[in-house]
Amino acid sequence: MTSPTPTRRPPWQDRWEEMKPAPFRNYVEVLPGLYQVRTKGSKAYLIVEDDITLIDTGSPGSGERILRAVEELGRSPEDIKHIIITHYHIDHVGGLSELQEWVPGKTGVHLAEAHHVESPRPLPNPFQHPWLARICEPYLLRNDPGAARVDVVLNDGDELPALGGMRIVHAPGHTAGSISLHFPNRGVLLVGDAMQYKFGRLMLPSRMFSQDMPKAAASVQKLASLDFETLCFSHFRPILEGADRKVREFAYALASK
Repeated sequence: MTSPTPTRRPPWQDRWEEMKPAPFRNYVEVLPGLYQVRTKGSKAYLIVEDDITLIDTGSPGSGERILRAVEELGRSPEDIKHIIITHYHIDHVGGLSELQEWVPGKTGVHLAEAHHVESPRPLPNPFQHPWLARICEPYLLRNDPGAARVDVVLNDGDELPALGGMRIVHAPGHTAGSISLHFPNRGVLLVGDAMQYKFGRLMLPSRMFSQDMPKAAASVQKLASLDFETLCFSHFRPILEGADRKVREFAYALASK
């Protein structure tokens, strides 16, 4: 069921209209119709067509930045019709509950993680090292975003019409329900946190936050079988050309170990 259109103005809108425009934009164009948005803790993506699809929502408090980017693009929050979450970590799902107060979009989360997003209990601690988990637990509890609505449960192979056709690719390892998004008609693969890209090199997701490294490596092999030119990440700059070759070389190197 689609959420009702908001009847009152979100507070960020009043604040923004009282301020001078920011000296920089809140978004970067990756390619026509696809924009990377600066949020707290990670990057979100906007697919801007007749309707808008939002990929991930940043950490708690990121809703204002995302909606500001939407307005900078000359669009309205009411244009956001779909929200896709790549995985349940707080820097990706943290802004979801606040955004759901202001946008009508239906939210999609993978089957393995929908219960984490909907639960009133705090999100699971992402730290894999016990001592780090203990140290960071108070911070995570203080900043837990609370339960959010899941309208669509996603599975591997599901498709949506965004950006000429978006296919859900289950890519577990970082978390059990991590997904990547493949846009074959535009030659784009958005991997979320399934891979890192540091110093010009592809890497597996951080062991500090990843549940199953062998599964993460297997997911790289799966992603390497896809056709794409551009590769987008949640924490790193995109690879705009020849990305599929780089991923296949990385997958080969992993398989050779």
